[in-house]
This record gives sequence, structure tokens and C-alpha cells, in this order.
Amino acid sequence: MLEIFTAGLLWGGIGIFVNKLLSLGADENLISILRMSSAFLIMFMAGCFKFGKNILIRDKKILFTCILFGIICHGLFNICYSNSIKLNGMGIACVLMYSAPVFTALGSLIIFHEKFSGLKIISLIINISGCILTAAGGNILNLNSSVNIRGLLYGLGSGFCYGMAAVIGRIAGEKINILLVSLYSYFAGMIFLLIFTRPEFKINSEILLTGFLYGLIPTCLAYLFYYSGLKKIKNTSQVPVIASVEPVTALILGYALYYENIGAVNIFGVILVFISILLAIK
Repeated sequence: MLEIFTAGLLWGGIGIFVNKLLSLGADENLISILRMSSAFLIMFMAGCFKFGKNILIRDKKILFTCILFGIICHGLFNICYSNSIKLNGMGIACVLMYSAPVFTALGSLIIFHEKFSGLKIISLIINISGCILTAAGGNILNLNSSVNIRGLLYGLGSGFCYGMAAVIGRIAGEKINILLVSLYSYFAGMIFLLIFTRPEFKINSEILLTGFLYGLIPTCLAYLFYYSGLKKIKNTSQVPVIASVEPVTALILGYALYYENIGAVNIFGVILVFISILLAIK
């Protein structure tokens, strides 16, 4: 479970890289492609160094899972989340993305027949409430009728894609090689984004360096921890709850680096997130 928690901490730093790339003139589609392509290149070099000619995955089940993970949890997620932000703004997009634990719980119920205990339901409710309050703070009270319906659907889509990461990862089984699964899923996500998005290829050395670090720290390293932890957890619906430390980390980094305000509602949300994590690991 510590690995999942660590992955959430690393994901919480995504905003640092996104803000930097946006300030350098990269659009949201280019940022997504830089993330996937950098992560793929890093994993490809690591894979060649460690496995040599054995870098190919011959197990059809694992290969299918890698492609499915890459398309849904990397490619489609980035498209849904980017469009959700574009149509409704960051606040609403964050709120909708954190519907992920519900989709994970439902997927686990349907595919793995995990039972819904009273404690699990309470943990989910507390977790979603905490994530919403942490990410949106008091602004959640100011939502109005101008919310774009397509943006809402994209936002729920991002929550679904994020929530399916734990489900699809578990389908691959406990014998998966973490490095190779990462490599193939990044490749699938990169190809998907190159086909279905239209980025403005405004690239310079600083954008490339920042994109490389984005692919390394909150992507490669984060997902290596995530896959490692996922192999050890039998109750799949616990995973997004434990990883929900991400918005807490993002809130703290936003305050420390960008002087973003933290109010009482945000702090209450942080407390709820940690309560839900404690309930999930019992």
C-alpha cells in the first residue's frame, strides 16, 4: 500500500510540469504527447538495457492488457481530462475526475465480484467528498447553470479512465513485469494520442527538457510504484482511495510554489481524504 501512496504523492506534482510547459507555449495536446513519448523512450532504454532481445512480450493476455491500459488510462484519459478543463475549467474538471473510486468499485464488483461492505461504502463517500473539497474548496459552492454538458461528460470520462487503471492492471495478474507493462502501455498511449489529437508542435530545448522530466518523475517513477503496489493489493477498490493523496499533495505544492490560497474548506477536505485512506486500509 505504501507504493500506491507514493505514486499518489508523485502524481500530485503533475501541476508543476504542466504549468511550466503551458508557460513555455505548449498546448494541452502537445503536453500529453510529450508525457507519453518521453515515458516510452525512458522505459524503452531501460528495457533494452535490462532485457535485450527479450524485450518482446509474447503472452497475448498481458500484451492485450498493456494496449488496453495505454489506450484507456493514458490516451483516452488525457483527451477527456484536457477537454473537460477546456470546456468547464480546472475546478469542475478536478471534481469530476475524482469520481474515479466509484468506477473502480463498480468495475471490481462486476469483474472480480468484490463485495460492498458498509465500511467500504463509507470510505468511498468520505473519499470523494474529501477530494472535492480539497481540489475545489469553497468554489464548489459557486457552480452555476453555465456548466457545459459536453464538458461534464468528458469529466466523467476522465474519472472512468482513471478508475479503470486499477481494474485493468489487476487483470494482467501478479506475474506481470512492471517495466515491460509500463513500456508497452506508454507506447499504446502515445500512438493513440498522435492519431486522435492535433497538437501544435511548438518545441524548443526547454520544452523538451521539461517534457522529459514530466515523463520521468510523475509518470515513469509514479507508475512503477503504482504497478508494484497493485500486485500486492487484493481489494482493487482500495487503490484509488489510497492514491487520493494526490490532490492533497497538489494543494500543498500549489501553496508552497505558487502562493495559492488554502482555506478552511480545503483543510477539511484534506482531513477527510486521510480518514478515508485509513478506513480503506483496515
